Amino acid sequence: MPDGTMLAAIFEGEGKLVVRSVPIPAVREPDDVLIRVEVCGVCGTDLRFLMVPPVMRARSGVILGHEYIGEVVDVGRGATRFQAGDRVAVVPDLPCNVCTFCAEGRPNLCENMVSIGGDLDGGFAHYALAPARALQKISPDLPVEEGAFIELLSCVLGGVSKAMPLPGDHVVIIGAGPAGLVHMKAFQAAGAGKVIMAEISPWRIAFARKAGADLVVNPRQESLQDAVRAIIGAGAQVVVDAVGSELNLAISVARRAARIIAFGENHTAECCIRPYDIQGQELQILGSYIGINQFPRAIEALQSGAVKLEGLVTHRLSLEELPAGIAELTRGHGAKALCFPWW
Repeated sequence: MPDGTMLAAIFEGEGKLVVRSVPIPAVREPDDVLIRVEVCGVCGTDLRFLMVPPVMRARSGVILGHEYIGEVVDVGRGATRFQAGDRVAVVPDLPCNVCTFCAEGRPNLCENMVSIGGDLDGGFAHYALAPARALQKISPDLPVEEGAFIELLSCVLGGVSKAMPLPGDHVVIIGAGPAGLVHMKAFQAAGAGKVIMAEISPWRIAFARKAGADLVVNPRQESLQDAVRAIIGAGAQVVVDAVGSELNLAISVARRAARIIAFGENHTAECCIRPYDIQGQELQILGSYIGINQFPRAIEALQSGAVKLEGLVTHRLSLEELPAGIAELTRGHGAKALCFPWW
């Protein structure tokens, strides 16, 4: 088994991500599994941890990174489902399985949730330790860059499954960051009609057009409502707020009886909504957080080729390049970034 030290990207307080040498973790508990990390995606959550002031909180001293896959190298005596050589994806949000919401079958709303890469050490490292209950086996043939999207796609599918899109439904997605782009690909795979995106970053506008959006609109420069009506008439059957602060804009482009997915996470945003805009149009506003048991579906969607996401990667970073890469992403210059710890 590996011993000695490894490189890891560690959150050391407000706005500080430091890459330094730390001891390689060792299997100690029966449920422990030691993983050699292949790749770890950079999530918007990681960027929010590192904002000053932070929009979301991580434990000081934790190794960040929760979107990772890798190879099992050692297992505890109780982790009998796995053996050295297995390829696995990590489910980063660990419910307690005993609180009221877990008992109701809503583990994504667990009152005692612990998160890998925020509370527990994550995957921006050569090796990572995770409990066996957090792991799903994946095919050795799944391309590494596709595997890096499993966690994000599972979250996206949590909202998509609630909206129950039908073939031909038109979709508006507000925000063309990684989450918005993965929503676009998921809806297109489900047979969407037109997919229109709203974005204010010039870089992301150009990228979303190349990635396959039917139309990308900058709502600061032109009316999103007018653009939507010009293409799809009465409005979209499904609207996604992938930003977390644009619920009013989402309502404004929704067709009557539309489903609106509130996906983006922003703990400080507020909005004022007229109840009649919801009641009078029979809109459904669907909060979407993490997703319930969507990992197997996300894995199958990628392994089967039903959803193809490798074209969304714009940054491939070593651990040493990670802090500078995250700074560039924060400025809106990039779509999906991946960290390859062994580069």
